[in-house]
Amino acid sequence: MSQFVVHLTRNDTKDFSNGATAKENLISILKSRKIFAVRPHCIFNTEIKALGKTAVAKCRAACFTETPLSEIGKLARKIEGRAIELESYGLVFRKEDLIKAGGQPAIYINSYDRNNWLRESIRELFESAKANESSKLWRLIPYLNAMHEKYDFSWEREWRMHTDFKFKLTDIVCIILPENGENEIKDKAAKAGIAVISPSWTYEHIVYQLSSQQRKTKTITIDGELKSGKSEK
Repeated sequence: MSQFVVHLTRNDTKDFSNGATAKENLISILKSRKIFAVRPHCIFNTEIKALGKTAVAKCRAACFTETPLSEIGKLARKIEGRAIELESYGLVFRKEDLIKAGGQPAIYINSYDRNNWLRESIRELFESAKANESSKLWRLIPYLNAMHEKYDFSWEREWRMHTDFKFKLTDIVCIILPENGENEIKDKAAKAGIAVISPSWTYEHIVYQLSSQQRKTKTITIDGELKSGKSEK
């Protein structure tokens, strides 16, 4: 079990006219203090898009994963069968903060080996929702995921929020960046007292680097106080 949730960014220039690289999207999130719920990611994606903007708005979601930090590298790479290619840029938050904000684990609907009894009940639920735009059933739709022989990403341990996830810089547990490069972001993070980890690190490496960064941040803070004439406490 992980007490954290992670939001990784990606290059979405092919999907949106105003799309950006994974790095640019991370910087945009840090500036806005918000992870936007942009579009649906659920079991009825194709049908929801065909229904139009109203249905899409009801099912949009911001996505996270509770995958342990030492295993994030398994997500930040190209994966066969997955349309979205996540990269080594992202943010880590406390799971309890996401829960308080209304976050919910994705619900994976098992239809392996033609085992459709549950899928049929979900279909009935969706048809009922379509028949009534104001139905409270729409609240459940954004969290439903497929799980069968050709499509199963239940191992991603996904969490979702139907609304935008707003946060303060102090809510960030750490920033995810590639191990090499991005020194400007890393330096700014250190000055702001925010730790940085890389998806390529092992658990032991993460613990060691976080403790090292804490010492570095304290040094930066003390130096800043001395240079400004403040006394060290």
